[in-house]
Amino acid sequence: MDYQTKINYAKEIAQQLQQQISTDEIKSNLKSKGLYDPDIAEIMVSARKILGEKFQPKIKEYLIGNKQIHGSEEFSALDNEVIGKLVEIETQNLARAERKKITNLIKEGQPVEYVLQQIDPRFLPIEKAIELISKLQEVKRQNSGSGRMINIFGGIGLIVLTGIIAVAANRLFYVLPIIGLVMIVKGLTTREMEYDA
Repeated sequence: MDYQTKINYAKEIAQQLQQQISTDEIKSNLKSKGLYDPDIAEIMVSARKILGEKFQPKIKEYLIGNKQIHGSEEFSALDNEVIGKLVEIETQNLARAERKKITNLIKEGQPVEYVLQQIDPRFLPIEKAIELISKLQEVKRQNSGSGRMINIFGGIGLIVLTGIIAVAANRLFYVLPIIGLVMIVKGLTTREMEYDA
């Protein structure tokens, strides 16, 4: 199926979803037109994207304002399954925004207590926030000068130790220099603080 045909179907399906025609009925109609399941799945995703562009800002506003979405007049044109999917997508977007906020605050060097106060636990549970903070602090420690030096000198130490063992015991342990090189590379590079970690 070419792109334009898929978009045409998606627009038609978006209209049907707004008329509260069930997704099962829509899928059945598409199958009767000779479409295959993978194509139907792509069309449904595209139709939800079209609806998302229209309703997502309002859903976000309702989620942030802690307003009731299901049963609201604003969304009466959509069935519960579509509303549920759009709410799920927007909740994920808000959770991503919270993780990004944490990353930026940690990069600025804000204390953990302050960072936790800035989080909206409706979209990102405190446990997940604490987990992300500890990962970000670990990355920050590794990127610091002392953390990098420990890795570099530890790696050099392992390589030297391998040479000493090779000369003294006439045996070569291949694992030690590999670990040493990995540590040196780790010390020479910095890791990016990613909010979706």
